Amino acid sequence: MREELAANEEIIFAQQNRKVVLGRGSTANKPRQLVSAGWTIFWYLLALAALDLWLLRLLGYVSLPW
Repeated sequence: MREELAANEEIIFAQQNRKVVLGRGSTANKPRQLVSAGWTIFWYLLALAALDLWLLRLLGYVSLPW
């Protein structure tokens, strides 16, 4: 008859740590990089201008060569 042993918490913890360290993940926390408000406003205005040009071209007010 075969009897199974209970899982050893320390061995499981060491195996999981080894997977994290040797794998793609990094154990160090990396801070998020903040984007300035100016760049965010710039990208929103650029997207708005692109949508406006698309709408004007769709309605036939602007003819672009491409």
